[in-house]
Amino acid sequence: MIAVPDFVKGRVAAVTAFAITAALFAILVVTPVIAAFSAQGDEIADSLQQLGFYHAEIAARPALEAELRALDQRGASVPGVIEGDSTALAQAQLQSQIKTIVEANKGDIRSVQVLPVMAQGGFEVIAVECDLTIPQSSLKDLAYAIGVHKPFLFVDEASISAPASEPDDVQHRPPTLDMRWTIHGYRWVRPK
Repeated sequence: MIAVPDFVKGRVAAVTAFAITAALFAILVVTPVIAAFSAQGDEIADSLQQLGFYHAEIAARPALEAELRALDQRGASVPGVIEGDSTALAQAQLQSQIKTIVEANKGDIRSVQVLPVMAQGGFEVIAVECDLTIPQSSLKDLAYAIGVHKPFLFVDEASISAPASEPDDVQHRPPTLDMRWTIHGYRWVRPK
């Protein structure tokens, strides 16, 4: 066997210790640092992609706002909706139109109650409940007038009753009907 001098053994031991230390340093320090930088690179790429999406959305905003204005104008010009700058004005207009229709058909309105407004697909549903009396012979004409009216009106509920009358009374006055109708129309709600 060849005898290895002690200084060579010391150098081999030092090189081995240095190699083990370098390997441990690489495993324990360098690898996590590389992984951290790699993860930061992925996060940066994701952030840049999101930033690109945000820039695209910002760039599309004027076109979307113009489209919204065009849709608002089209919605406001839908035929058959109740006009009114506010809900209260639209309710008053609906009451006035119903009163005009009933009186044109020889009827009398006894009471009108405005019902709560509901939202439906960009429109407000303006509704009123009316108690009225009308000659029996005018019922068909009243129903027709409501059906063809513009703005469009819709009868949700109708309750019709004929009050009891004396036989002599029928000869002097035409028979009348007591009615309770819930009628609604639509009002375009302009976006704010």
